[in-house]
Amino acid sequence: MTQPNLTSPHIRSIVWDLLWAFLTFGLYNIYVQKKQMQALNDMLKQEKYSFWGWLGLSLITCGIYHIYHEYRMGSDIALCTKEAPANLPIVCLGLSIFGLTLVADAIQQFHINQFYGHSGKLLG
Repeated sequence: MTQPNLTSPHIRSIVWDLLWAFLTFGLYNIYVQKKQMQALNDMLKQEKYSFWGWLGLSLITCGIYHIYHEYRMGSDIALCTKEAPANLPIVCLGLSIFGLTLVADAIQQFHINQFYGHSGKLLG
């Protein structure tokens, strides 16, 4: 686990991300996905996630690839952090299947924030 870094660009406000996603009818969540992919690539210390690959495959498969993507990200977050539950990939998969990807992303961001030393507060 890395040393706490409260100035990490990967720490995001979950409340603000959700608010902007609702105000933009979900379009802001595309930006959130990009930022989460960058955070996970840093956590894994490899370039496993590609924003343009994800976007292209998600469009071509009418969102089915995104459901798999949420499962895969949950799996990698659980692998990198000791705080994340082992069933995080299944939770993210289930939420995504039922159209609650914003909730899955919020849970994932919570664990990303914890990984980078954030206290767990939703704001800030």
